[in-house]
Amino acid sequence: MRHSVEFKRSAVEKYFRKGNRSVEDLVRELGVSRATLYLWRGEYANVINMKKPTQPQSRTVKEKLKAIMEYEVLPEENRGEYLRLNGLHKEHIIEWREQIEAALSPQKTSQDERKRRSTDLKKVKDLEKELRRKDKALAEVSALLVLKKKADLIWGSVEDE
Repeated sequence: MRHSVEFKRSAVEKYFRKGNRSVEDLVRELGVSRATLYLWRGEYANVINMKKPTQPQSRTVKEKLKAIMEYEVLPEENRGEYLRLNGLHKEHIIEWREQIEAALSPQKTSQDERKRRSTDLKKVKDLEKELRRKDKALAEVSALLVLKKKADLIWGSVEDE
């Protein structure tokens, strides 16, 4: 049986927008074989400028925010269809909303946090002070070694005698 170009394009579009439906369900619905559907996908996917929707975990923040906003304005009875068409679950929307709220909420520092930061700053200052002291001692020892070598060259070392 020959199928029209429109039917093939429609089948490819359904393939890319299948959401969580399996390919087996789709080929049963369309009445074609899996191989035929894949053949049409190769022929028509670029022609109709469609691309496979990204997986929920690999979407950008912009895409996540857009999905949340589109989902929230829909009436309750249309939300399930929106999720299926976009290959999402309600849990994705909830998780993304929580992530965005957490990122946008001001961070409150607790009393313990401030004490810890204060203690950390004091430790850093003490370590820097000790490092400067050790650097000075090292510079002094280096200078003494250089002077000893010069003195040995001028007057000779005790070992030479």
